[in-house]
Formats: sequence, structure tokens, C-alpha cells
Amino acid sequence: MLFNRPKGYTESELLDEIAGGNESAFNLLYEKYAGKVYTMGIKYLKSPFLAQDAVQEIFVKVWNNRAQLPQLNSFPAWLTTISRNQLINELQKQIPMETLETFHPDETDVAGPSAGNDVDFRELEQLIRKGIESLPPRQQQIYKLSREEGLSHKQISEQLSISYDVVREHMSKALKNLRIFLESNYRYMLLIWLFSRNN
Repeated sequence: MLFNRPKGYTESELLDEIAGGNESAFNLLYEKYAGKVYTMGIKYLKSPFLAQDAVQEIFVKVWNNRAQLPQLNSFPAWLTTISRNQLINELQKQIPMETLETFHPDETDVAGPSAGNDVDFRELEQLIRKGIESLPPRQQQIYKLSREEGLSHKQISEQLSISYDVVREHMSKALKNLRIFLESNYRYMLLIWLFSRNN
């Protein structure tokens, strides 16, 4: 067994072991890459709570797809791709816009998006943050508690000592105002992205 020589195994051997259902090998892989995925999560989600939750979801996907691991040309590139997909999905949950789906990387493209598209996504992310900052203070506070800290409406009402219905009303208005802000500014970002994809 390769685990009698933990410092001597290759990544290929590790992936073979995981494909065969070896949980100890999977734990080693997790220890090796979880920190990098968490760093990506912080960059995209700006929340330690959400980033850690995303790490768990991503490695559940790795385990569920373990049979294909030995056939990968590059595990780090594949992990980066599924991590980007998961993190963008998590970010989309914070944004009331179906059009953000346009920014999903192609899951079959193990090389990931180009550097140019990374820049465009960062610009979009900054726009989203500006939209959140444009909300009235109470809406912004409740939105962040809900989307960034993962609190339920009930937990927010208890923390802020306001009724559940008031929390729900503020959240509804926050989403509406954020949608209006993004719809007013998003078209420009979409044109930039489309241009970068075609050049």
C-alpha cells in the first residue's frame, strides 16, 4: 500500500487509490488542496463562512466523481474548473439576476477561463459590491446577514430585535433595488465580456 510510504506516493497513485474508494487517500488530497480552494472561495465570496461551506461542497463533488480521477490530464486544472463553477453558483445565489449564468465557465474546459475573462469577472464582482453598497443602510445590513453570513430571516430578526415580517420586507426591497442597479449597469459589463470572448 502506498500509505506505508506517505512521502513517496505520486499524485497519480493517490488519484488511483481515491478512484478505488480509499478514504484515507481522499483525506490526503483534501489536506493538499483544501487551502487553495478556500483561498479561491474568499476571493469570490468575501465570506469565511460561505467559503468554507463551498470547500465542503466542492470536495463532495470530487468524491462523487472519483471514478474519473485517473483519466484526468491535470487534477489541479480540473479542480480549479469545478471550484470556479461552484463559487460562481454560490455568488449567483446572492445576486437576483439570471443573466449571471452567462459567466459560467464551460465545465469541459479544464484549462479554465482566460486571463482576460478573469479580469472581466472581477469587474463584474466589483459592480455587484457597488450595488450592495448603494442599498439603504438597513437593507444592506439585512442583505449581508442573509447572503454573506448565511443567517435565516428568523435569526436576523432575533439578532436585530425586529419582526420576521420586517426582515422579509427589507430583504425583498434589497433584492429589488439590487436588481434595478445591476440591470442599469450590467449591459455594459456584458458587452465587454462578449467582446473578449470573440477576440
